[in-house]
Amino acid sequence: MTKLNYFNYLKKEKFNFIKQYYVDLNNKKFKSKESAEEVYNRYLQSGTFRDIFKNYTLKNIVLADNNKLKNIINDIDIKINKLTERKKKNLKEKIKKLFKYSDKFQKEVLTPFFTNNFNFKTCFYCNKDFITNFEKENNKLVSTFQLDHFYDKGNYPYLALSFYNFIPSCPTCNSSKVKGSENCFETCISPNDKDFNFENKVKFKLHLNESCLDLHVISEKNVDTKLKEYHSNDYEKYIKIFKLNERYKAHKDIVFEMIQKAELYPESRLKELQDLTGIPFQQIKKDIFNLIDENEDLSKKPFSKLIKDISEELGLI
Repeated sequence: MTKLNYFNYLKKEKFNFIKQYYVDLNNKKFKSKESAEEVYNRYLQSGTFRDIFKNYTLKNIVLADNNKLKNIINDIDIKINKLTERKKKNLKEKIKKLFKYSDKFQKEVLTPFFTNNFNFKTCFYCNKDFITNFEKENNKLVSTFQLDHFYDKGNYPYLALSFYNFIPSCPTCNSSKVKGSENCFETCISPNDKDFNFENKVKFKLHLNESCLDLHVISEKNVDTKLKEYHSNDYEKYIKIFKLNERYKAHKDIVFEMIQKAELYPESRLKELQDLTGIPFQQIKKDIFNLIDENEDLSKKPFSKLIKDISEELGLI
């Protein structure tokens, strides 16, 4: 739901996180005392692995951006699908040994790398939950995010260590109850894609019961919000996969409170408060309605997308 630009969350400005990621990945040695790159190059010497991956270095795969990941999938899967079942099985075993996410790299390399180098705030998929780090009593940083494989490692095990295939997310979005192993390839756009523009193309729309005259709403039961996409269908699958409409129904109280405040604080009342306090009108308005600034990064606060869109619906901004 919110765009993921890694540079916006770096702890150290101008830090070359891509270069360091590849270094950290190769610092973790296999039982053979080889790095991931050395194992990959050894596999390239012969057999089916060479036939499938001969056009790629490990760096090509691990550091490929979102658009290149799609090209890699198209190329490699076509080649794999032409193999016999026996060769597919043998290749899959080699791939899993090399791109070993869970048992080898997750806890010792990947989670520490993202925790130590980035300050993420809210889940990029839903914008509902915080995914911030916190310090334990021994000053050790602990993360609350999970690294979701946008292109799941079950279908694409060779992308299990690819940096741009990781989306920091909340446990709910990364659970079997929501995304699970849903195959997003060619059906869903990733938050770190350069063309990701959910903020402008999709809006929360306010729906009120017919009994709600002039925004006089008695109960949150009379309120509903749904995401509506304008001028494209690029995010239809995204909304469905992450069950955004269903999950946001549980937070109608936020919208109900905004409507109540809009009724209690019309512009005439806000101007009275300005005269009484000397605080500028726009500041009073922002404080009362918890308004989001026009150029504010929505990923920094939970529910900021919802609040911004409903504020527009109510004519508050």
